[in-house]
Amino acid sequence: MYHRGHAADFEDWVAAGAEGWSWEENLPYFDMTEGNKQIGSLVSWQHHSDKGPLPVQQARGSPHCLDNLKLSRAVGVYAWQSVCDSYNRCQRDPFNKPPLYQPPFVYELLSAINETGLPIVADMNDPNTPEGFCIAQTFNDEGQRWTTARAFLKPRSQRPNLSVKLHAQVTRVLFEGTRAVGVKYVDENGVKCVVRARKEGRVENQACTIIGEVCKLRPFRGLNCLLRRVILSAGALNSPHILLHSGIGPGKTLEKFNIPLLADLPVGKNLRNHVGMTFYFILTNLNNTRELDWSVLTQYLLNAEGPMTSTAITQLTGLLYSSMAERSRKQPDIQFFFNGFYAELSSTGVVGEPAEPTHVNISIGWLTLDSPNPLDPPVFDPGYFSHPADMVMVKDGARYIQRIVNSDTLKGYGIELDSEYTSGCAGAGAEWSDTWLECMARLHTDPQNHQLGTAAIGLVVDTQLRVYKVQGLRVIDASVMPTQVTGNPQAPIMMVAERGAAFIKQTWKE
Repeated sequence: MYHRGHAADFEDWVAAGAEGWSWEENLPYFDMTEGNKQIGSLVSWQHHSDKGPLPVQQARGSPHCLDNLKLSRAVGVYAWQSVCDSYNRCQRDPFNKPPLYQPPFVYELLSAINETGLPIVADMNDPNTPEGFCIAQTFNDEGQRWTTARAFLKPRSQRPNLSVKLHAQVTRVLFEGTRAVGVKYVDENGVKCVVRARKEGRVENQACTIIGEVCKLRPFRGLNCLLRRVILSAGALNSPHILLHSGIGPGKTLEKFNIPLLADLPVGKNLRNHVGMTFYFILTNLNNTRELDWSVLTQYLLNAEGPMTSTAITQLTGLLYSSMAERSRKQPDIQFFFNGFYAELSSTGVVGEPAEPTHVNISIGWLTLDSPNPLDPPVFDPGYFSHPADMVMVKDGARYIQRIVNSDTLKGYGIELDSEYTSGCAGAGAEWSDTWLECMARLHTDPQNHQLGTAAIGLVVDTQLRVYKVQGLRVIDASVMPTQVTGNPQAPIMMVAERGAAFIKQTWKE
């Protein structure tokens, strides 16, 4: 989902030590990556850009004709025209691309949400409507998801100064004194390889970038990759792991594993993630089966249309305030996700409909080494619910779900909690009571894949993403983000990458 976060999120960054990273200062770098295809028809140019290489839009494919759709329910037939009109769901764009694929049940959910009095908005990135439910825009085009590798790397794959080494795991950064001069990695055959930096040579300003388990370099052993700096972009769990094995981290941790200390920094000490809980519901008045069959597959392969071009009801999301939020900051702290009616294989075809509230976690976790072997994964404790406010927020999110489920719209489907899923909390109190919700939250904890903060600005790197106490090493990924954004973090992570690239260019100019 494409969500930039809210201005208050970056006020929190500045307060945490990221001076120069305010909302206004970050906006030009958000614009650099976004190529929004619905400016003027769904969203405003005031809050979006169409200049970037990453296509952003609602999912496209062959829809049911939803402008005039009448949805069948156990209690009758009706059409919710107001939402149909607001999204213009059957209108083709000027390039004659297929219209949006959105399962009818998306609009049943929006009808249920509307019935409860919760807001529905067109654009979750509009700062004037920070709270509400919408069909989200995502990184997609022509019926396919669009990755940063596809947008940035593939078009430049023939550049002479770019090589990509696959199936390689970086084990540590190499230093001479306190200057980063290269990396060590293990290739797909288990062979230990070294990529060193030299100051002499005609391609002195070349850079070696580590991305997860990929090192962009000329792929043969013993290469001297001529570079001046190492850029670590291995993610919020792998970047700190590499730093620790390189001698950068808490002194006591490194001493425990006999790793020579190079820089005593709180690497891994600010692990943050979004967390919530999941509910499963059964629609007893609906023949609820998977949509994937040969006709759907053929429709996708031949025309890039149909259910396989979208994420079904998962494209519906919402942002609301908990009782802990300061509404004056326009920073909602609970997000909602839905699942179901997607194209997926199943042995039985029968499926429940999960819904989950996720909140901005106040609890802070940590990551550390499990052994001196860099091929062993790190251990981490996210600290979920270690702060009492977290449980308050997740219960508030569950109460919103309860309101939606109790709407007449969904009651017509015979919606009920999946008793098998909730059986572990049968003795915890009545359904939806505080004690029952706490049991569900602890039993069915649902963390998102939104980890960040383990090499945060102000703690491990400076405001230009340079690692403190050493030279020639930058970290450019989610690990440098000091606090969570209130929403999906992919767009902010790309903004961080654009700012990191700008810092590198400015350094070379100087």
